[in-house]
Amino acid sequence: MSSRNNSIKLQLLWENGRRCAICGKKIRNLDELTVDHIVPKSKGGRHTIDNCQLAHKSCNSLKNDKMPEEFEKALRYNRKRVLIMRIRKGILFW
Repeated sequence: MSSRNNSIKLQLLWENGRRCAICGKKIRNLDELTVDHIVPKSKGGRHTIDNCQLAHKSCNSLKNDKMPEEFEKALRYNRKRVLIMRIRKGILFW
């Protein structure tokens, strides 16, 4: 891990605490801590403090290389699919 990556991670920890920017939950284990690029590097994002956020490894993996708008749309779609499946299976009761 580069010293630049460490300094960004430390600065983000100092400013935001141990909260995952993707799911909002506390990052309990530092081994689960990753730096997520808001605009992915593969899509022109830079490795700068204003383009980085802390995330769980699993959340970062789920986001993959999606832009923020793409990821939000995928999450809404998946939540809707899960809700429909639960209704169909009779799991969801009102």
